[in-house]
Amino acid sequence: MAKWEEIAAEKRAKLAASIPKEYLFPEDQLPPADQLDVSGVPAKLLPKDVLEITEQTATELVKALAEGKYSSVEVTTAFIKRAVLAHQLMNIFTEFFPEIALKRAAELDEYYKSTGKTVGPLHGLPISLKDQFCVKGIESCMGYVSWVGRVAKENSTIVDLLLAAGAVFFVKTNIPTSLMAAESRNCVYGQTVNAYNRTLSPGGSSGGEGAILSMKGATIGIGTDIGGSIRIPSSCSGVYGLRPSHGRFPYLKVVNSMEYSEAVVSVDGPLAVSLADLKLFSKSLLSQTPWKHDPRVIALPFQEYELPTRPLVFGIEYSDGILTPQPPVIRALKEVAAALTKAGHEVFEFVSYKPQEGTDLLVRAWTVDGGDNINGDLDASGEPGIPDIYEFIKNLKPISIAQLNEFNKDKLNYKTEFLEYMNGVRSPSGKPIDAWIRPVAASPSPPAGQLKVRYLGYTGLINILDYTVVVVPVTKCDPAIDLPESAPGTGADQKLERLTWEDYKNPEDYRNGSVGVQIIGGRLEEEKMLAIAEVVDNALKA
Repeated sequence: MAKWEEIAAEKRAKLAASIPKEYLFPEDQLPPADQLDVSGVPAKLLPKDVLEITEQTATELVKALAEGKYSSVEVTTAFIKRAVLAHQLMNIFTEFFPEIALKRAAELDEYYKSTGKTVGPLHGLPISLKDQFCVKGIESCMGYVSWVGRVAKENSTIVDLLLAAGAVFFVKTNIPTSLMAAESRNCVYGQTVNAYNRTLSPGGSSGGEGAILSMKGATIGIGTDIGGSIRIPSSCSGVYGLRPSHGRFPYLKVVNSMEYSEAVVSVDGPLAVSLADLKLFSKSLLSQTPWKHDPRVIALPFQEYELPTRPLVFGIEYSDGILTPQPPVIRALKEVAAALTKAGHEVFEFVSYKPQEGTDLLVRAWTVDGGDNINGDLDASGEPGIPDIYEFIKNLKPISIAQLNEFNKDKLNYKTEFLEYMNGVRSPSGKPIDAWIRPVAASPSPPAGQLKVRYLGYTGLINILDYTVVVVPVTKCDPAIDLPESAPGTGADQKLERLTWEDYKNPEDYRNGSVGVQIIGGRLEEEKMLAIAEVVDNALKA
């Protein structure tokens, strides 16, 4: 066994030891390995009091906690129990610290008992964290063997602010090595799988967050997004997600690959079991004036968005012209269009502006350092990188300052042209667009461990533009309906389209794979897009 394998094995053993035995279900009570859909297992195994609490949304729970219906210790204990079961079924955790969480919950209960007041808008609510977020005294190894043993000396700023709002933190969740993949596996913790089909991936890089939320082991979790890492897990796990614009939420003291690169900037944001919970998170975080704690945050308090009384205008992009999505994704988009039309809104087919140029800029942004940062962390342990990605980056070379300036010029020019294009977009009736809807990815939740999300252009383009996006779940792959077809040949990248459609030659491989859509607005339009996403969500549920 190589040294890096020994270190990884020791770390997994340490994680296992952090889970008290009283929270674990015996193996003979768990479903067999060949039971793929485990989403209904909590309802069969967990006691009534735990289910009563954990089946509620965060919005419902903070109200119940404020009214004294539950104590924070009760709520935290319930989510700890449900999260442990989810971990046993899907391999979600990277760090688990129930003692810290329960101590915090008891302090909140004491404050409520002595004052009759809550600490803040999230009083007593357990929230999960992607492994990147620092909690003092807890490790953040980010899937790197060479980072095992790195203990945080202080909290990430967003963690401190959410604590001030009353949150309770109890778990950190899995990611891919380096974060730069739409997956959630690494040499330290292994593969996280999907609740609806355990042969499928929960997406990435915030895949552990998508996974824990899909099983309601938490109601709100925090992820990050540099190319789709909030949105792809939201879609793959059938939950809601918000990708805010850079500068809206604090990112200070969050560990990262290429941590200080601004070629394309990573943002943090919530994943949740309901749209209302995304709003609760955003409003609660912004109530803590994060611009006074992170110099990159814009002083922009949460402001309720009032929807116009007229029907809304939606442009739906069925394909970006580079890669046509697989049948389940096309069906999801058509369902959204039909639901919005039925609800009285105007829907037309949207064509985005020079998507290949935007995607090319994204690849340039991701590789400005020539892969030195990721290669260095992999080489420090000798562990293998993620196939395909490591093969791609290991032969790159860093660009010069002059080349970086040229890239920044090209990026600004593209963003300016795209903005001008969007300002001129009109529906067939001549009305300006309220929101742009496009796929999250070209496929539903893909087979785990195979990097079958071959193309990140559907999400990554938005990172270049820095637009606000809300992901709304729509449907799941049904092999009886979503029949395989030959590649349509309409995408500009014929080879990529052929490979993507060949991946789907056996739809059974994607059974129950979730599909969501992106509801897209302009920069810093978080409140507006949350309100418009609610219109979409309500139309789908009608």
